Amino acid sequence: MKTCSLCLLPRPDSEPVCAICENDEFRAAGSRVEGGEAVRQMIEGRFDLAYRSLEEEVARGQEDGRTALEMAWLAFAFRDLRAVETWCHEAIRLQPDSPEPHLLLGLVLLRGERWLEAVEEFGSGLDKPELTLERRALLETMCAEAASRIPEW
Repeated sequence: MKTCSLCLLPRPDSEPVCAICENDEFRAAGSRVEGGEAVRQMIEGRFDLAYRSLEEEVARGQEDGRTALEMAWLAFAFRDLRAVETWCHEAIRLQPDSPEPHLLLGLVLLRGERWLEAVEEFGSGLDKPELTLERRALLETMCAEAASRIPEW
């Protein structure tokens, strides 16, 4: 089992590209998969079922920051950018110290050519206390990429 270096979701060893975020960088993960039924369904490539499982968690009032972030990544896989933004904001509300929703939201803004907003979002992620050195490097790189695209006046 591998873990995607961008979305942090587990992926089968046989997959060369993450089916969620299309990243091609992975790191080794333990044999035990963290997460519930939805994560297992994601690993199997059954994203519609995973999304339904997460929606059921939300409907039962069992939503947490992890669930909201997984919903955001699945919405990203489905190219539903409005849902990505909604679920990222929910993840930020539920886990205000996590940089992860800021990273995903910044990525969506970057892809939408909303450079200044992307820089602000990546900057918000860089201010979070739960930031690892690896995530700091990724956020700094993405922030610099977005900043370099802001047109000079």
